[in-house]
Amino acid sequence: MKSTVRILGIIPARGGSKRIPRKNIARLVGQPMIAYTIRAAAASKTLDACIVSTDDPAIARAARSLGADAPFLRPKKYARDASRDIGYARHALQWLERHRGWRPEIVALLPPDCPLRTGADIDRAVRLLIKGDYDSVRTIVRPAPRVPYKAMWRLRDRRKNLIVPLFPQYVGKASQDVPDYYVSVGMAYVTRAKYILRGTLGGPRVGGLLMDDARRCIEIDEPEQLRQAEEILLAAKKNKKRA
Repeated sequence: MKSTVRILGIIPARGGSKRIPRKNIARLVGQPMIAYTIRAAAASKTLDACIVSTDDPAIARAARSLGADAPFLRPKKYARDASRDIGYARHALQWLERHRGWRPEIVALLPPDCPLRTGADIDRAVRLLIKGDYDSVRTIVRPAPRVPYKAMWRLRDRRKNLIVPLFPQYVGKASQDVPDYYVSVGMAYVTRAKYILRGTLGGPRVGGLLMDDARRCIEIDEPEQLRQAEEILLAAKKNKKRA
């Protein structure tokens, strides 16, 4: 049953990517990369609406041609390399309230550089937040290979190549005595809108949604990762034809 809580998806797609120019509309198995996230949002059973927040007219046009709602161009101050997520998220909420009179209670941030997410992934994160009464929910994976805390070091003095343990309390401990840890991935970050309007992305209670297939959680930042995602998608398409 659909929740009575109003839930918004935001697809953040700025145009200033460096390693892959206009990354969000780079071709991935014949489609703009953003198409996969637009399709996943449309397949979600929990989202009431989804908008694309971009500063780039070409990305906005591409999103609209794919059936997405791209109602504004994001101000440049929220689209710089050093801009924080809170800027575009709060701008989107304020724009919706000002221009459409609509204010959601929950927001799902869905970056296009995770093109292998599904609508079901989004729904699992949203439902976990509601059921667990969390302030926000992050999708997480077990890193592979699993590098224990005791193997992590930081450079303290670059000139002398002096390194020190990142977590000295775990150095020398047996692997079973080191706690499990997880890596946050961008498949879905779901949070309560009230925190965004206060200037933060969430409160103290954060739920973790463990993703069952780390390969699907690829986050595209380099051309090599784009090729990896293409291989996964083509293999899935081939397997579907055989079935």
